[in-house]
Amino acid sequence: MGAWGSKPWDSDGASDWFSSFFEGIDVDARIDAAFATDDDYDQIRAASYLLAVLGRSYVWPGDLDRLDDHLERGIELLTQMVEPESDFRDLYDDDLEVVAAVRAEIAELEARLDGDDEDEDEDEDEDEDEDEDEDD
Repeated sequence: MGAWGSKPWDSDGASDWFSSFFEGIDVDARIDAAFATDDDYDQIRAASYLLAVLGRSYVWPGDLDRLDDHLERGIELLTQMVEPESDFRDLYDDDLEVVAAVRAEIAELEARLDGDDEDEDEDEDEDEDEDEDEDD
């Protein structure tokens, strides 16, 4: 078994497990369906959450070539939701806590799209290696 980091998805065994766990689920079609209309806010947020959590190359159960498109569409839809005078904000009586939560979701998708989270994982692994070297 190959392992390349400390995260739960950083090994061949975990990658294989994720793949078999999601077998038979057309995740791309489900994300597309959730993003088909720009006013189904609950589905948009739920699909965006899954993109944030599962949108890693060794975890993503869908077509990796479509992942960036999904991330971009999620960012677009969530951004529309928090714009002033949006129906979403009206629905939530312009609750600033909800708006802040959606903005945080946007930031997560942007980080995933930019690969920032992958860099952080590598930095953490390097820091752990340095700590182990100091202990020796």
